[in-house]
Amino acid sequence: MLHLKCLIKALTGYNCPFCGFQRSVLALIRGDFVDAFYYNPFIYIISPYLLLLVLCVIGIIPQDSKLYKVLYGRWSISAAAIATIAWTIFRNIYHC
Repeated sequence: MLHLKCLIKALTGYNCPFCGFQRSVLALIRGDFVDAFYYNPFIYIISPYLLLLVLCVIGIIPQDSKLYKVLYGRWSISAAAIATIAWTIFRNIYHC
């Protein structure tokens, strides 16, 4: 299996918020939830939001729905950005 190398880690030496995410997703697909958590625990926080965004993009969630408006609302996007930044700082301080 081909795993992409993280450009941010290669350039800075720091883990980006999604380092290990690819391996984590593959572990989830296999049903190995412990390994998925080990590779990148952030997957359990951000995946539901990302999955809903994908459903919006492919049209399963219509643009005129309340859920669509919430997902693309200022507060949802801000919360996802803050969570991503906080995770990046945390994982590089504590080397998760």
